[in-house]
Amino acid sequence: MNALLSASHIVKSFPVAGRGRQQVLFDVSASVDAGECLAVIGGSGSGKSTLTRIMLGLETADSGTVTYEGSPVVAGRGGRIAGSSEGFRALRHESGLVFQNPFASLDPRWAVFRSVAEPLVLAGGAGRGNVSRAELVEKVSKALRTAGLEPGDMLSRRPRELSGGQAQRVAIARAIVASPKVILADEPMSAIDVTVRVQILDALAAIRAERPDMALIIVSHDLGVVQHLADRILVLHNGHVVESGPVGAVLGHPQADYTRDLVAAASL
Repeated sequence: MNALLSASHIVKSFPVAGRGRQQVLFDVSASVDAGECLAVIGGSGSGKSTLTRIMLGLETADSGTVTYEGSPVVAGRGGRIAGSSEGFRALRHESGLVFQNPFASLDPRWAVFRSVAEPLVLAGGAGRGNVSRAELVEKVSKALRTAGLEPGDMLSRRPRELSGGQAQRVAIARAIVASPKVILADEPMSAIDVTVRVQILDALAAIRAERPDMALIIVSHDLGVVQHLADRILVLHNGHVVESGPVGAVLGHPQADYTRDLVAAASL
Protein backbone atom coordinates (compact mmCIF):
# COMPACT_ATOMS: atom_id res chain seq x y z
CA MET A 1 0.00 0.00 0.00
CA ASN A 2 1.31 3.44 -0.92
CA ALA A 3 1.74 6.05 1.83
CA LEU A 4 -0.79 8.86 2.00
CA LEU A 5 1.97 11.48 2.28
CA SER A 6 5.60 10.72 1.54
CA ALA A 7 8.86 12.69 1.48
CA SER A 8 11.93 11.23 -0.19
CA HIS A 9 15.58 12.33 0.01
CA ILE A 10 14.82 15.83 1.28
CA VAL A 11 17.77 18.22 1.45
CA LYS A 12 17.34 21.73 2.86
CA SER A 13 19.63 24.61 3.74
CA PHE A 14 19.10 28.21 4.84
CA PRO A 15 21.23 31.30 4.24
CA VAL A 16 23.28 32.47 7.22
CA ALA A 17 24.52 36.04 7.31
CA GLY A 18 28.21 36.14 6.48
CA ARG A 19 28.54 32.35 6.41
CA GLY A 20 26.88 31.25 3.20
CA ARG A 21 24.30 28.53 3.78
CA GLN A 22 23.73 26.12 6.64
CA GLN A 23 22.31 22.70 5.79
CA VAL A 24 19.52 21.61 8.13
CA LEU A 25 18.26 18.42 6.44
CA PHE A 26 20.46 15.72 4.94
CA ASP A 27 18.76 13.20 2.61
CA VAL A 28 15.75 12.74 4.91
CA SER A 29 12.84 10.48 4.00
CA ALA A 30 9.56 10.09 5.89
CA SER A 31 6.01 8.92 5.25
CA VAL A 32 2.64 8.59 6.94
CA ASP A 33 -0.22 6.27 6.06
CA ALA A 34 -3.94 6.96 6.27
CA GLY A 35 -5.10 6.44 9.85
CA GLU A 36 -1.57 6.57 11.26
CA CYS A 37 0.07 8.96 13.70
CA LEU A 38 3.72 9.71 12.92
CA ALA A 39 5.71 11.52 15.60
CA VAL A 40 8.81 13.46 14.53
CA ILE A 41 11.05 14.03 17.54
CA GLY A 42 14.44 15.54 18.22
CA GLY A 43 16.10 18.42 19.97
CA SER A 44 15.92 22.08 19.08
CA GLY A 45 17.48 22.65 15.66
CA SER A 46 17.17 19.01 14.62
CA GLY A 47 15.13 19.94 11.53
CA LYS A 48 11.82 18.41 12.57
CA SER A 49 9.63 21.47 11.92
CA THR A 50 11.42 22.19 8.64
CA LEU A 51 10.85 18.63 7.44
CA THR A 52 7.16 18.60 8.28
CA ARG A 53 6.56 22.03 6.72
CA ILE A 54 8.17 20.77 3.51
CA MET A 55 5.94 17.69 3.65
CA LEU A 56 2.85 19.93 3.84
CA GLY A 57 4.04 22.10 0.94
CA LEU A 58 4.62 25.10 3.20
CA GLU A 59 8.35 25.32 2.40
CA THR A 60 10.54 24.44 -0.54
CA ALA A 61 13.43 21.98 -0.42
CA ASP A 62 16.83 22.22 -2.07
CA SER A 63 16.16 18.80 -3.54
CA GLY A 64 13.95 15.79 -2.99
CA THR A 65 10.32 14.92 -3.62
CA VAL A 66 7.05 14.97 -1.69
CA THR A 67 3.99 13.09 -2.93
CA TYR A 68 0.41 13.13 -1.70
CA GLU A 69 -1.73 10.18 -2.73
CA GLY A 70 0.90 9.43 -5.36
CA SER A 71 0.89 12.92 -6.93
CA PRO A 72 3.82 15.34 -6.61
CA VAL A 73 3.70 18.21 -4.11
CA VAL A 74 7.40 19.12 -4.08
CA ALA A 75 9.37 17.80 -7.00
CA GLY A 76 12.41 18.08 -9.19
CA ARG A 77 15.86 19.55 -8.85
CA GLY A 78 15.57 22.61 -6.67
CA GLY A 79 12.74 21.07 -4.65
CA ARG A 80 10.17 23.52 -6.00
CA ILE A 81 6.59 23.43 -4.78
CA ALA A 82 4.51 22.12 -7.64
CA GLY A 83 1.81 24.73 -7.18
CA SER A 84 -0.17 23.74 -10.23
CA SER A 85 0.01 20.00 -9.55
CA GLU A 86 -2.95 17.86 -8.59
CA GLY A 87 -1.07 16.68 -5.48
CA PHE A 88 -0.37 20.20 -4.23
CA ARG A 89 -3.95 21.38 -4.78
CA ALA A 90 -5.39 18.28 -3.10
CA LEU A 91 -3.06 18.55 -0.12
CA ARG A 92 -3.94 22.22 0.36
CA HIS A 93 -7.65 21.35 0.54
CA GLU A 94 -7.26 18.15 2.55
CA SER A 95 -4.79 19.13 5.29
CA GLY A 96 -5.07 20.98 8.58
CA LEU A 97 -2.52 22.71 10.80
CA VAL A 98 -2.20 23.15 14.55
CA PHE A 99 0.56 25.54 15.57
CA GLN A 100 2.62 25.88 18.72
CA ASN A 101 1.06 29.12 19.98
CA PRO A 102 -2.74 29.13 19.62
CA PHE A 103 -3.08 32.85 20.34
CA ALA A 104 -0.67 33.70 17.53
CA SER A 105 -2.66 31.52 15.13
CA LEU A 106 -6.10 33.00 15.96
CA ASP A 107 -7.14 36.46 14.71
CA PRO A 108 -7.78 38.52 17.88
CA ARG A 109 -10.61 40.38 16.12
CA TRP A 110 -12.58 37.28 15.21
CA ALA A 111 -15.05 35.34 17.32
CA VAL A 112 -14.46 31.61 17.69
CA PHE A 113 -17.22 30.85 15.17
CA ARG A 114 -15.52 32.83 12.41
CA SER A 115 -12.06 31.42 13.17
CA VAL A 116 -13.24 27.81 13.09
CA ALA A 117 -15.46 28.38 10.04
CA GLU A 118 -12.68 30.01 8.01
CA PRO A 119 -11.46 26.82 6.24
CA LEU A 120 -15.01 26.02 5.15
CA VAL A 121 -15.59 29.54 3.86
CA LEU A 122 -12.30 29.57 1.96
CA ALA A 123 -13.23 26.23 0.40
CA GLY A 124 -16.54 27.66 -0.80
CA GLY A 125 -18.79 27.61 2.24
CA ALA A 126 -21.43 30.01 3.52
CA GLY A 127 -21.72 33.13 1.41
CA ARG A 128 -20.42 31.32 -1.66
CA GLY A 129 -23.53 29.30 -2.38
CA ASN A 130 -22.32 25.86 -1.31
CA VAL A 131 -23.08 25.68 2.41
CA SER A 132 -25.94 27.44 4.22
CA ARG A 133 -25.35 29.43 7.39
CA ALA A 134 -27.18 26.74 9.37
CA GLU A 135 -24.96 24.00 7.94
CA LEU A 136 -21.89 26.08 8.72
CA VAL A 137 -22.98 26.50 12.35
CA GLU A 138 -23.62 22.76 12.55
CA LYS A 139 -20.17 21.86 11.19
CA VAL A 140 -18.38 24.36 13.46
CA SER A 141 -20.32 23.15 16.50
CA LYS A 142 -19.47 19.53 15.74
CA ALA A 143 -15.76 20.35 15.38
CA LEU A 144 -15.77 22.21 18.69
CA ARG A 145 -17.46 19.29 20.47
CA THR A 146 -14.94 16.85 19.00
CA ALA A 147 -12.16 19.08 20.35
CA GLY A 148 -13.77 18.96 23.80
CA LEU A 149 -15.51 22.35 23.85
CA GLU A 150 -19.18 23.25 24.30
CA PRO A 151 -20.27 25.39 21.30
CA GLY A 152 -22.85 27.35 23.31
CA ASP A 153 -20.09 28.68 25.52
CA MET A 154 -17.58 29.31 22.75
CA LEU A 155 -19.03 30.53 19.46
CA SER A 156 -19.16 34.23 20.33
CA ARG A 157 -15.94 34.44 22.36
CA ARG A 158 -12.78 36.12 21.12
CA PRO A 159 -9.24 34.83 21.80
CA ARG A 160 -8.68 37.21 24.72
CA GLU A 161 -11.59 35.50 26.49
CA LEU A 162 -10.06 32.02 26.19
CA SER A 163 -7.60 30.14 28.37
CA GLY A 164 -4.54 28.64 26.69
CA GLY A 165 -6.10 25.18 26.65
CA GLN A 166 -9.36 26.49 25.21
CA ALA A 167 -7.52 28.48 22.53
CA GLN A 168 -5.54 25.42 21.46
CA ARG A 169 -8.69 23.32 21.25
CA VAL A 170 -10.31 26.04 19.13
CA ALA A 171 -7.26 25.83 16.85
CA ILE A 172 -7.69 22.04 16.72
CA ALA A 173 -11.39 22.46 15.85
CA ARG A 174 -10.42 24.79 13.01
CA ALA A 175 -7.92 22.22 11.75
CA ILE A 176 -10.51 19.43 11.61
CA VAL A 177 -13.65 21.32 10.57
CA ALA A 178 -13.22 20.59 6.86
CA SER A 179 -12.57 16.86 7.51
CA PRO A 180 -8.93 16.82 6.35
CA LYS A 181 -7.13 13.62 5.47
CA VAL A 182 -3.93 14.74 7.20
CA ILE A 183 -3.17 17.09 10.11
CA LEU A 184 0.18 18.52 11.16
CA ALA A 185 0.41 19.45 14.85
CA ASP A 186 3.69 21.29 15.43
CA GLU A 187 4.58 21.25 19.15
CA PRO A 188 0.90 21.65 20.12
CA MET A 189 1.61 21.32 23.86
CA SER A 190 4.67 23.50 24.32
CA ALA A 191 2.77 26.76 24.92
CA ILE A 192 0.14 25.04 27.09
CA ASP A 193 0.19 24.77 30.87
CA VAL A 194 1.00 21.28 32.12
CA THR A 195 -2.34 21.07 33.93
CA VAL A 196 -4.34 21.29 30.66
CA ARG A 197 -2.14 19.10 28.46
CA VAL A 198 -4.32 16.10 29.25
CA GLN A 199 -7.28 17.95 27.74
CA ILE A 200 -5.38 18.51 24.49
CA LEU A 201 -4.22 14.87 24.42
CA ASP A 202 -7.81 13.73 24.99
CA ALA A 203 -9.02 15.99 22.18
CA LEU A 204 -6.47 14.62 19.71
CA ALA A 205 -7.20 11.04 20.78
CA ALA A 206 -10.95 11.64 20.33
CA ILE A 207 -10.37 13.02 16.84
CA ARG A 208 -8.33 9.96 15.87
CA ALA A 209 -11.06 7.67 17.20
CA GLU A 210 -13.79 9.53 15.34
CA ARG A 211 -11.81 9.80 12.11
CA PRO A 212 -9.87 6.53 11.83
CA ASP A 213 -8.68 7.25 8.27
CA MET A 214 -7.12 10.63 9.12
CA ALA A 215 -3.32 10.80 9.30
CA LEU A 216 -1.70 12.83 12.07
CA ILE A 217 1.87 14.13 12.04
CA ILE A 218 2.92 15.45 15.42
CA VAL A 219 6.17 17.32 16.07
CA SER A 220 7.13 17.13 19.72
CA HIS A 221 9.97 16.95 22.19
CA ASP A 222 7.63 15.51 24.83
CA LEU A 223 7.97 11.72 24.79
CA GLY A 224 4.93 11.34 27.03
CA VAL A 225 2.79 12.99 24.36
CA VAL A 226 4.42 10.85 21.69
CA GLN A 227 3.87 7.63 23.60
CA HIS A 228 0.20 8.51 24.13
CA LEU A 229 -0.60 9.31 20.48
CA ALA A 230 1.94 7.96 18.01
CA ASP A 231 2.07 4.71 16.07
CA ARG A 232 5.53 5.35 14.58
CA ILE A 233 8.44 7.62 15.46
CA LEU A 234 11.06 9.34 13.32
CA VAL A 235 14.06 10.59 15.32
CA LEU A 236 16.04 13.50 13.86
CA HIS A 237 19.40 14.77 15.09
CA ASN A 238 21.27 17.60 13.38
CA GLY A 239 19.23 17.07 10.22
CA HIS A 240 19.81 13.31 9.96
CA VAL A 241 17.40 10.44 10.61
CA VAL A 242 19.05 8.44 13.38
CA GLU A 243 16.21 6.02 14.08
CA SER A 244 12.65 5.22 13.05
CA GLY A 245 10.09 2.54 13.77
CA PRO A 246 7.05 1.60 15.86
CA VAL A 247 6.69 3.71 18.99
CA GLY A 248 7.04 0.77 21.38
CA ALA A 249 10.22 -0.47 19.73
CA VAL A 250 11.91 2.94 19.46
CA LEU A 251 11.09 4.11 22.99
CA GLY A 252 11.32 0.68 24.62
CA HIS A 253 14.48 -0.54 22.88
CA PRO A 254 16.24 2.44 21.27
CA GLN A 255 19.11 1.50 18.98
CA ALA A 256 20.77 4.89 18.44
CA ASP A 257 22.80 6.56 21.18
CA TYR A 258 20.95 9.84 20.59
CA THR A 259 17.56 8.14 21.05
CA ARG A 260 18.79 6.47 24.24
CA ASP A 261 19.81 9.90 25.54
CA LEU A 262 16.36 11.32 24.74
CA VAL A 263 14.61 8.46 26.52
CA ALA A 264 16.95 8.69 29.52
CA ALA A 265 16.41 12.46 29.79
CA ALA A 266 12.63 12.00 29.69
CA SER A 267 12.86 9.49 32.53
CA LEU A 268 14.65 11.84 34.92
